[in-house]
This record gives sequence, C-alpha cells and structure tokens, in this order.
Amino acid sequence: MNWGPPRTAHVTMTFDPEGLTRTQREGDACVACHKKWPRPRTRIGRLPDGTALFACPECADALLPQQDDTRSRPQRVAFF
Repeated sequence: MNWGPPRTAHVTMTFDPEGLTRTQREGDACVACHKKWPRPRTRIGRLPDGTALFACPECADALLPQQDDTRSRPQRVAFF
C-alpha cells in the first residue's frame, strides 16, 4: 500500500533554487504559478539539498511526465 501523498511523482526532478522564491522553496507556493491557496499538495520534485517542492494540480499535470496506463479499466455504468 502506498502511504505517500496523492499524485506523487515517481520520477523526482531536481530544481535549481536560484529562480524560486522563499515560499516556493518552503513548499508554501506552487513552483510554477506561485499560487499559495489552496496550498499545493502534489510533490513535483526536490531541491539539491533534498527539500521537497510542490505544485498545484493544474501545474502538476503540465509538469509531470504522462504515465502510460496500458491496463484497461472496466467501465462501470449505473444505468442502462
């Protein structure tokens, strides 16, 4: 069972802290759009010192590599 945060990146990208603000480096703002509320929850990468960086869901979709989900999921229909 995976107890990590939802939508956690499996391939961790390392970001250069030079262009990030203090709130982005501390995980209180999205690394891409600077949005602070709601607090970003998707772990998108890390700094060279190992500190985790986060992104909002919209930016995370754009930044994370798309995973090939070759497994077919059964479609469930409530009514016919």
